[in-house]
Amino acid sequence: MSSMVRIKVDDARLRKVLAGLSPQMNEKVRKQGARRALTPYLKTLRGLWRSASFSGKPTHRTAIARATRFDIRRKGSGALAPLQIRMGVQYGKKGGTLAKGRQRVWHLLENGFKHRSGTVVAGRRISTRFATTNIQKLGESIATETLAAAKSVLRL
Repeated sequence: MSSMVRIKVDDARLRKVLAGLSPQMNEKVRKQGARRALTPYLKTLRGLWRSASFSGKPTHRTAIARATRFDIRRKGSGALAPLQIRMGVQYGKKGGTLAKGRQRVWHLLENGFKHRSGTVVAGRRISTRFATTNIQKLGESIATETLAAAKSVLRL
């Protein structure tokens, strides 16, 4: 995951609802909302990699699609610390048994490279373009899903 796109979700209604929760429940609800919001975008990104047109067999593209994951972690100490959400291709064995290490060419397909002969192969920037074009919708989706998760917890 070489390039990074930052999203800051700042919604007054969401802040108000989350303030009424305990710190542990606050973190749980924020993570739950982010997971629900990111799942459709993850499926779309996987589909983009599966259907990308490159020469040769699609083994690397399908491995990249299978190894595409998102990771949600607390950035800092305490339950009220901001969350860091990373979406991208997981290298190594954590990429999954179906990827079998063939996802390790993602950085070459995404960012390009310079060949030994001196020719430059341009990168396709599939993941980067997807992230930058959907950043606004993704932030709104995270806020909406987190608010829905918080309201369902408060109704209990």
